[in-house]
Amino acid sequence: MAADRFDHLFIAPGSYDASLRFYRETLGWRVVYEWGGGGEPRGTALSGGEVSLVIAEQHATVDHSWSHGFNGTRPTTHLFVDDLDRRYRQLAASGAVVVAPEETHWGTRWFVVRDPDGNLIAYEQKLQT
Repeated sequence: MAADRFDHLFIAPGSYDASLRFYRETLGWRVVYEWGGGGEPRGTALSGGEVSLVIAEQHATVDHSWSHGFNGTRPTTHLFVDDLDRRYRQLAASGAVVVAPEETHWGTRWFVVRDPDGNLIAYEQKLQT
């Protein structure tokens, strides 16, 4: 079986500013990188040591990377795999796939599944350059 490696949680916060303050000030997590601002949707990747988190304001995309309201503000777990197509074939018949493999705007290919409780799990593989 493929080795699924935890990469990060993604949260679509109800309030970007409140969430950023919470993770930075309350939990003391460090900002790894940020993007947006100046009229563009903002996002931040944070690290709590062994845990990585990405928060982002809603934004338009041509891929399914915003999850198009699948889960509201519930987190999405992101896992990296060595062979995305193989992992997809293993899960495709399950009926759990909600986004078929596609390229993302941040340099990966991914597909997304939904567990029985509605939680999203994104499987990703870095694009070869």
